Amino acid sequence: MKKMRKLALLLVAVLAAAVLGGCGGSFDASGYVKALLDNSYKGDSTEFVAQKVGSKEEAEKLYEEGLDSEMSTMTTGIQISEELEAEFREVVKDVYKNVKYTVGDATKKDDVYEVEVKCQKMDIFGPTMESFYAAVEAYDGDTSDEDALNEQIVIMLRDAFKDTLANVAYEDEQSVTVRVELKNNVWTPNEDDIKKLQESLFDTEAANVTP
Repeated sequence: MKKMRKLALLLVAVLAAAVLGGCGGSFDASGYVKALLDNSYKGDSTEFVAQKVGSKEEAEKLYEEGLDSEMSTMTTGIQISEELEAEFREVVKDVYKNVKYTVGDATKKDDVYEVEVKCQKMDIFGPTMESFYAAVEAYDGDTSDEDALNEQIVIMLRDAFKDTLANVAYEDEQSVTVRVELKNNVWTPNEDDIKKLQESLFDTEAANVTP
């Protein structure tokens, strides 16, 4: 399922877009990074508002837009019921809410802050895709109705995520440095660092594996 290959990295764009504020006198780089992560993964806007990155409404809009992008990537060209789409959306929320990270202190070097983030990689995509492909292989239902078949495929993928998440495993803790750079008087997280962090939170490499 090629659309799954994009899923694991979509949140990078959401994090990089969350630069609504951050310039000015006192700047808490550590709190800023935590604000972006908490809002993007947990749907928690507490730090987002406290750090004056944006309002609660703006935080919620960014969070929902991130989910919209992911759902669109997985279901583009596929007609599924609104009920199934809502159910799958909740599963995606649950996956991201279960990420494990701790944002540490920041060190300032010229116009760059370096923020240490400790995290444990969630092994979610590997087991999910293994279970999903097994379910597809074993499927012996009607394949003549393309729309019905597509909906059944999404159901199998949803269930595979749910089953994996119920007993999800995490790898040993590792540390990632996220640089927050001053660009055009706006504090902005380094995109390469965000990608590296994303890859340290999820087994993204497994999202690209086909049977």
